[in-house]
Amino acid sequence: MRRRIKEGFHGRQVSIGVRRDLSEPFTAPSARVPLAVRPFRTADLPALFPLTDAEIGAQEREDIAWRLEMVERGAFSSRCFVAVDERSDTPCHIQWLTEAGYSEVIRRAGALPTLGREEAMLENAYTPSAYRGLGIMPAVTALLAERAAVLGARHVVALIDEGNVPSLKGARRAGFWPYMVRVREQYCYGLIRSARFMPMQAAKPSD
Repeated sequence: MRRRIKEGFHGRQVSIGVRRDLSEPFTAPSARVPLAVRPFRTADLPALFPLTDAEIGAQEREDIAWRLEMVERGAFSSRCFVAVDERSDTPCHIQWLTEAGYSEVIRRAGALPTLGREEAMLENAYTPSAYRGLGIMPAVTALLAERAAVLGARHVVALIDEGNVPSLKGARRAGFWPYMVRVREQYCYGLIRSARFMPMQAAKPSD
């Protein structure tokens, strides 16, 4: 009930859909710390979301917990990856690679785009505040896109809030370009929800 009241009578969220064509050659950017990417382990959570980190809100923790639960239930065709700082083996970034075929119920609830047979989606990228500003997100995003290519994907997509300028810049560094806009709206404290996906003119100069 408190969460619905917080949403208010009307809310609107605009996200930018970005996409990378994996058939085009691309040199992945490097982070300013040595990184290794591996599958997520439950023991990584305290380092990724320390209770003492004031920049992590309750909503962020809830979203991550929900995402992990849905993956465990098999509602997503998804793989969760973590980047670790090789100097100390400390987890410093988390991100999901989701393939076509996830639950239609989950797609609608999360207002996610329908993925084609040769598409994959990167979701819920998060870097703890202690590791921000080191170029980790674009480096890991580019590496996970390469993993998607190995799995047979031709394109990788992601959705980024229009106000999240650092992530939009990071996606550009990872080889992603805007291709659509998603507008989510809710009315009556979340009782009525809608989502629209609208194509936009490609920003890539070669298009």
